[in-house]
Amino acid sequence: MQIKLRGYLLLFALILFIIDTICQFSINTQISFLIFILILFGVPHGALDLYIDQHLHPSEKGQKVFLIKYLANILAYALVWYFFPIAALIIFILITAFHFGEIDWMGKTHLLIHKIIYTLLGFAWILFMLTKNINFALDVFLTMGRSSIKKEGIIALAHTLYPVSILSILGLHFVLFFFKNIFFEKSRHYYYSILQAAVLISFVLFMPLWLSFAFYFGFWHSLLSFDKIRINFEVSNTFKGWSSLLFKAAPFSIVAWFGFAYITFLTLNSKDASGVFTLLFISLSVLALPHLQVFTKLKLPSN
Repeated sequence: MQIKLRGYLLLFALILFIIDTICQFSINTQISFLIFILILFGVPHGALDLYIDQHLHPSEKGQKVFLIKYLANILAYALVWYFFPIAALIIFILITAFHFGEIDWMGKTHLLIHKIIYTLLGFAWILFMLTKNINFALDVFLTMGRSSIKKEGIIALAHTLYPVSILSILGLHFVLFFFKNIFFEKSRHYYYSILQAAVLISFVLFMPLWLSFAFYFGFWHSLLSFDKIRINFEVSNTFKGWSSLLFKAAPFSIVAWFGFAYITFLTLNSKDASGVFTLLFISLSVLALPHLQVFTKLKLPSN
């Protein structure tokens, strides 16, 4: 259940909150921190898909089939973004809800009902983060969807959904209390999940957008994902072991880093930053579908 790692990450969230409260990081500092964390952990955690497939299907034929399917999924999803952007956005939100919920989840995972619950939790988290930062999200999403929807109406809806999203996270955990034996291997895992949810909600509530995203995606999601890969690869939980994973991820990470550097350059020289962030968002999303198809095959031990 990665109890120790989760504890260390939540402690880091508290430290980051205290530092920001004292120092009040500027927007430029926050974005620089975000870019650094994405380069160090965010990009590499998704660059191990080929190695995961080699671990699961070590045959030469399996690798070739994997690469063909992986690239075909990227191309197909990119075409959906081009011709049906609203549908592509809905697909992205659903697969992200499943993937984020899967990483955050501390309970059982082998039954369909388990997957449904952690997908609902993932969806509630996405809704929470989107509605809290609705003004920025709208600049990106309306550009993606080439939509003529009035921003005022969406903002009003977001203000309504914002408390609903928080209540949904808390409500799902309340319901889980009565079914701990069905959803958790041990009762204490349920209480760990309550503590985890409380800290993460508080962090997102009181921290600025860029620091929240840097922590949640760059640290929390990426490092828990890395650790899940490490456990499945039976890599030692040492500096040498973690470094070996980053080294394995290097070839595909370097390609992604060049693309990321180019988009960063466009952002710094663009009068319409939301349009460039839209490009970055779509680029990341077309990788999310094949990444999910590979990553969800990995399993964690139940204790």
